[in-house]
Amino acid sequence: MPWREVVNGPSYVGDLRSHQVDRAGERYTVLALHPSEVPVGGSLIPELFEPVLIGVSPLAFRVRGFERLELPSGCSAVVQEWHIEMP
Repeated sequence: MPWREVVNGPSYVGDLRSHQVDRAGERYTVLALHPSEVPVGGSLIPELFEPVLIGVSPLAFRVRGFERLELPSGCSAVVQEWHIEMP
């Protein structure tokens, strides 16, 4: 995706939290973005499975992982990258 589309695309503000989940006998590390004002609640965007830090700058960082898609034909995964900076 061109950088202009990334910058002009939707953005979300919240608390970045990580946790681990067990799925089908496998343990995964998961990164989620939760609303800041709600202590308990769902993620604002789909969770990122097995996130890997791929870049760091003074004001931002980037992680890449897999987003789980549940389709009528079964589950699939797509590569997803998050650009994270302070609001």
